[in-house]
Amino acid sequence: MDLAMAQRLVDRRKAAELSQEALAAQLGVSRQAVSKWERSESSPDTDNLIALAALYGVSLDELLYGEAVDSTDDSQADDEAQDSDAGAKASDRAEEAEASTEHADCGDKPLVDISLARGIHVIDPNKGEEVHVGWSGIHVTNERKGEEVHVGPGGLHIDTLEDDGHSVHTNDDGTVTIDGETFSSWKEAHDKLDHHGKHFNTGLGRAWNKFPFPALVALAYLVLGIAYGTWGMGLLLVFLVPVYYAIGDFIDRRHLSKLIECVYPAAAIAWFLYMWLCLGQPHPAWIILITIPIVKALMRWCRKQWKCRKQA
Repeated sequence: MDLAMAQRLVDRRKAAELSQEALAAQLGVSRQAVSKWERSESSPDTDNLIALAALYGVSLDELLYGEAVDSTDDSQADDEAQDSDAGAKASDRAEEAEASTEHADCGDKPLVDISLARGIHVIDPNKGEEVHVGWSGIHVTNERKGEEVHVGPGGLHIDTLEDDGHSVHTNDDGTVTIDGETFSSWKEAHDKLDHHGKHFNTGLGRAWNKFPFPALVALAYLVLGIAYGTWGMGLLLVFLVPVYYAIGDFIDRRHLSKLIECVYPAAAIAWFLYMWLCLGQPHPAWIILITIPIVKALMRWCRKQWKCRKQA
């Protein structure tokens, strides 16, 4: 598919005020498929082209060629679309066959393809990773983790498909879209969202999380090291950083289980290091490390039970 049609797909989607995720849900395809259409890396089949035209309220010819044509040409355009789709599928099958042959030749080693027209393409079948550097930009995917990053003329696109993942897109007008919400700038997004990408609930929580506590810890470490020579012991101050932000999240969201889930591992590891490095008693202090996954599992179970109780 040519770049002009790919751009038309982008323009039509934006005009319909649909995100890639919303469009993919309506068509019954993956968000990655929509993304590849709009980057001219693959072509939608005939069924999807017809569905797109109906969704956008345009004819198939307008979607394919960017201008309306007479109804007498509809059948010809459909035939051309089908022929184009058949050719694309044949090309895809040929590429898959070629790729499978190359994979068979190189075993489990990463497949590398370098050409002036296609750019640099690296596939690692063992890790499920794919990297493409070409004229359209840089594209990195990890199918196993559901992660995708694209940097190109259209801006920056970052998507993670896991439950706690996020979607970040930069737009042509300079705005930033994070998890479907558009901000006028990166600064506005930074001011309104915490380090988890969620909105602050309270002013105190916002102020707490925006305070540069890591810089204060670094300053305290230098002062203690210079004044008292406690360079080794001072490293334990690092464990205060996750504790500080966990307290901030608790102030803002009142989730006690998440506070314990974050504070307990940091405190347990810090205590073990103190017993081992400072007092020379790693045994039986190491036992406390075993309790960390137990506490985390217990807190997650508590949250699940609480959620089920609220829904009931």
